[in-house]
Amino acid sequence: MENATFTPQTTRQVLETASEAAGVDPRGAELVRMGENAMFRLATAPIIARVGRSVSAGRKETRIASWLASHQFPAVRLAPVDRELVPVGDLAVTFWEFIEESEQPISSGELGDVLRRLHSIPEPSDLSLPFFEPMPKVESRLQNIGSALPDDDRAFLSNRKKELDEQFADLTFELGFGPVHGDYHKGNLMRDHNGTIRVIDLEDFCWGPREWDACVEAVRYQAMGWVSDAAYASYTGAYGFDPLVWDGFPTIRAIRELNMTTWLAQQLGQATDVDAEVHKRITDLQTGDRPRRWATF
Repeated sequence: MENATFTPQTTRQVLETASEAAGVDPRGAELVRMGENAMFRLATAPIIARVGRSVSAGRKETRIASWLASHQFPAVRLAPVDRELVPVGDLAVTFWEFIEESEQPISSGELGDVLRRLHSIPEPSDLSLPFFEPMPKVESRLQNIGSALPDDDRAFLSNRKKELDEQFADLTFELGFGPVHGDYHKGNLMRDHNGTIRVIDLEDFCWGPREWDACVEAVRYQAMGWVSDAAYASYTGAYGFDPLVWDGFPTIRAIRELNMTTWLAQQLGQATDVDAEVHKRITDLQTGDRPRRWATF
């Protein structure tokens, strides 16, 4: 099946095919998210079935999950089924334990503590991870946006990426390299009904600088104003490193801002508030590193 037919209907068909091989019953499965992946909650077992667009990516995620489980690290777990990954054409279906989420929010201190533990796990000797890329999707996004993005803005964003690539290549990383989550923020943590905080969304795991994970909360604090002084202090205290005192932080901040801007720019022309926010972000990128006060989407 081609990825161009990645729809609720076709992914449900893929789920049904894969379920037979995995030994699960797909009847009544509920589509809970449709995006880069299609997520189905099975009605007959506490399982989330994830239909992904890449077999190789699915295999990487199952290996990551097994590695984390071998170290008793709290993360999403593979479901106890006959086959954890079932290829169906170009797509892959993986099966995960359903996490019953608590309503208690995750604090910045807990965010830092979980990341410290994640970065402390011994590096695997038998796990091949892709090497980290700071802006892997920016150019393709700019190419695909089309006429909704003015040529001058497209040229600015493209040149900005080239500048930041050069700056990133010159950075010295104090925390060293190892397995990093790649998209580490509170939205990718879940507190289960027992109170245990679990890391989810393993698709961006890679081999890279630990500062990439560590800087997310610092960007949210310094650039966006989304984190309070007290919360940020609890984060750095728990993690044991303050990205703001590292001389590479301004480059990581700029890269993350560019990623955030081009991600939202893909939705140009769909809503007036999105269009206004995209143009605000581009203007901000052109006027230095003042506080952003960007809206969330």
